Amino acid sequence: EHLQLFAGFKGVAKQEVDGEVASTLERVGLQKAGASAVHAGKLSGGMKRKLSLGIAFIGGSRLVVLDEPTSGLDPFSRRSVWELLRSMKHGRVTVLSTHYMDEADILGDRIAILHEGRLRCCGSP
Repeated sequence: EHLQLFAGFKGVAKQEVDGEVASTLERVGLQKAGASAVHAGKLSGGMKRKLSLGIAFIGGSRLVVLDEPTSGLDPFSRRSVWELLRSMKHGRVTVLSTHYMDEADILGDRIAILHEGRLRCCGSP
């Protein structure tokens, strides 16, 4: 239901919503987990994170802003999210904030480091 709602918000045509939702569930790894039949409040933390990523990417968003998408996840789940983000980055701009330098290095084409609210450096990894 969440994905259907946000697909509508993002202008996906009514006749295309179900296909877009199914495709997004598959891409974020929730289809095979059977999560599509579970109320969002009963999903695990990792599955909720995947749902929020699906919401961000549904409808072919060309600009996606993610605030610490792997915060609080175990190492396996973090890597799963990294793979998802790498697979979804083509044709869009993704702005990602993180406290993990390894994550910035792996995911970023360009990295900016802020300290005390000021830009300290910016460049390519």
